[in-house]
Amino acid sequence: MACGNEENESMNKVVTKFSGERHDPNLDQQIQPLLNQYFAVMSYLQEQDSTDLLLYGTNMIKLTDSLIQQNLSLDTATKNLAIQGLINIQYEMTAILMESNPAERIMGVQMLSLQWIDFLAAIGYQKQTIYIFSDKDESHWIGLKNKSSNPYISRRDEMYTAVQVLQELK
Repeated sequence: MACGNEENESMNKVVTKFSGERHDPNLDQQIQPLLNQYFAVMSYLQEQDSTDLLLYGTNMIKLTDSLIQQNLSLDTATKNLAIQGLINIQYEMTAILMESNPAERIMGVQMLSLQWIDFLAAIGYQKQTIYIFSDKDESHWIGLKNKSSNPYISRRDEMYTAVQVLQELK
């Protein structure tokens, strides 16, 4: 890394397969509010704002529960993959909110991010480009731009470049 460069190159790639054949535009639209909640949770985690983290995390759990009850896709396999992914996300978020230790909470959010990557890849999400980031500690997260600060640390001046694009996972 060059002196004065405040950008970190992330090296570690996520190993999962994007299932474009499962893509259902209606499902993409249905999960969009939930995805927005994930981004809010990540923002409040970085700000270390436990009140808003609780609020948005609780909203994520409620939205997930509501989505699980809906007819998510006409394709049975896609529907089953979506339901399982949503259940995994719901369980991770519930565990995060139950945790009081900040280090354990961050570990839970790292697992939540991996669940999101697996979920979006499994259902062939294509509504918008999702960038996948990784740091030297193999912590992963997703974003909507190809550069991001690490949500697991409070320093915002370090920027990471995406290591992968969800829709390009092989």
